[in-house]
Amino acid sequence: VFKKFGVERFDPLNEKFDPDKHFALFQIPDPSKPSGTVASVVKVGYMLHDRVLRPAEVGVTEGGPSEEPEEKSGGE
Repeated sequence: VFKKFGVERFDPLNEKFDPDKHFALFQIPDPSKPSGTVASVVKVGYMLHDRVLRPAEVGVTEGGPSEEPEEKSGGE
């Protein structure tokens, strides 16, 4: 019924945290995943076409390697 009107459910497990689509409830220490990755989904989210109706409630990793490459300061 929801798809008929353009409402879609999304499950962001293992995606990069996006504050526009996700609501972080807690952080999980997990060095095996990049920091800022959705590691647990408490409630899935819903979208109407490209608009978020309800953000997904998630747990996000911390302490893992950063996804952004760090710049090395050159010793000149």
